[in-house]
Order: sequence, then structure tokens, then C-alpha cells
Amino acid sequence: MNKILFFLSAVLWWGGTTAQPLRFDSGGQFRIAQFTDMHLDPSTPRRAAEAEKTFARLDRVLASEHPDLVVFTGDVVTGAPAEGMWTRLLDTMARRGVPFCVVLGNHDAEQDLTRQQIARLVTGSPMSLNTLDDRGELADRELEIRGSASPEPAALVYCLDSHDYSTVEGIEGYGWFTPEQVAWFRASASARAEANGGRMQPALAFFHIVLPEYLPAWRNRSNTHIGRAAEDECPGALNTGMFAAMAASGGLMGTFVGHDHDIDYLVAEKGVAMGYGRYSGDDTTYNNLRPGARILLLGEGVRGFDTWIVEDDGRTVDRARFADGKITHLER
Repeated sequence: MNKILFFLSAVLWWGGTTAQPLRFDSGGQFRIAQFTDMHLDPSTPRRAAEAEKTFARLDRVLASEHPDLVVFTGDVVTGAPAEGMWTRLLDTMARRGVPFCVVLGNHDAEQDLTRQQIARLVTGSPMSLNTLDDRGELADRELEIRGSASPEPAALVYCLDSHDYSTVEGIEGYGWFTPEQVAWFRASASARAEANGGRMQPALAFFHIVLPEYLPAWRNRSNTHIGRAAEDECPGALNTGMFAAMAASGGLMGTFVGHDHDIDYLVAEKGVAMGYGRYSGDDTTYNNLRPGARILLLGEGVRGFDTWIVEDDGRTVDRARFADGKITHLER
């Protein structure tokens, strides 16, 4: 009987909708919403009430911005019991019919679910673009965005696992990209360039923990930039060369992270836009910026993008354009 009820619930939840290939629309546009550090936490009635506010924000942004893709950049559910919050989030995405990809943060697996258990939940959603790696965790993903009138990829989105904490004895701090991940990205970029007439398609990358290169880039006031930093960045403890690989790829336009709740800046360095999302949660952890989400608008055949932050009241702030390696402020 329980199996029958579970099957019927699954059918109703899926609603017959599954994620379709990503594609630029007929006007040559593709819109991404980045939600970061939602810190959904059901552990107390007060925290559960704060999570309701976060779910309402997610619904509002999906309804107003109509993203073609949502990327959740870590620290999504940070309280136990976690499964109900994950299920609620996945149900929202299925109900809205919006494709999404999840990268985990340093707090997601500190609750009552392992990274493998979270991965099984996420990949079981009909709108999920995640897959499992050979450890049963969420794999690094290279997502294709097809042309508006072509089956060929016109842009790429990388969703990458920056891990959580150091696993090396004698080295403390946050996690970092492994040399194998850097090699994988280099091989991917090289293969894309070879198949695309010598140059990789325009690409964006999303992950949780900030790269070490963000710090000097933001502090170099000659770099074009927008946004704010109300706390110090907390990068991974080791630098294994991921930014060098990305900058040298010839196609990677921007990287977007979370992790540091009181930072939302975007700065240009070596032809790459290095950005944060906007803290997307409520009062279940520290935060001093108005919560919201970052929106990115790509144009087909354009090596650049427009971006802005949408806040709860629908106000948009920090409108900017990244083109020719520079960030330009845009009027509303």
C-alpha cells in the first residue's frame, strides 16, 4: 500500500514535466537566476518561519524574472531535518517547470544527510540538470545552451563543486578545486574550442567558495567593478590554478560564487568577470544585505552579459554590463 501511495505521489509531483535542452529564445536571449546561501533551516519554529519567507522570495523571483535556468550555489539547506526542506525546494522547481542545477556549499552536508543522500534527492527531481559522479555525489557539470534556431551549443554553463573543508592534514580552512578538476576544465575548454572553429563558446561558471584571485582583483581599484564587500572574502586554503585555466580558456566570461553573505560585488580581472550572487536567505544565519537573487542575461553570439540583483520589493540594483573585459554601470 505504501509503495502504491509513493508511486501516485511521485506521478502527481512530476506532473509529466521534465527538463528540456537549454536554448536561447527566439529573440536570442537566455536568462539565469542565481540563488545562493538560502540557509533553509527547519530546526526551530522561528527558523522554519524564516524559511517560509525564503521560499516566498524564490517564488516571486521565478514569477517576475522568468529564468530559463536557476543555479543554486551552495549552503541551500543548513538545518535538520534536512530532507523535508530539500523536497520542498525541489517541489517548487518542479511546479514552476524551471530547469536548475545545484552545487553544494560547506554547510549542506553538516546536517542529517550526506552529500550522497543529497545528490540522490537532487538528481531525482524532474527539472534537475545534475548528475552523479562515481562517488555518488553531484558531478561537475558542463551544460550546453543551444542556439535559438540551431541544435549546436551557443554558450556553456559550468556548475562546479568547490568542496567544503580541507582534507589535508596540517592545512586548515575551506576546500578548493582539485588538480583533477582543473585538468577536466582545461580538457573541456580545449575540446570545445577545437569543435568550435578554434575558440570556445562563451561560458559562465558557478560554484560556492570564492577563488583566491578574487581578493587582489577587488582591492585593485583600477579594475572596473560594481557592488560591495562588507566583510572579508573566505577563499579556499589552496590555489590549484582554476582561475588561470578559466582565464586562459578564451571563452570563460564570468565566475559566480556565494559563501560570503555580506558581499555581492562584480569585478573584472584578466578578461573575466569575478562575481558574487546576493544572499538569498533570511534570518537563519548572519546577513546584512537585503536578500535577493542575481540575474544574468546572455545574448546569443555575444561574448558578454548583462546582470543585476533583484530584491524582495521587486527593485533591481547594480545593473551592469560585462563586455570587452570591462564592467559598465547601466541605468535602470
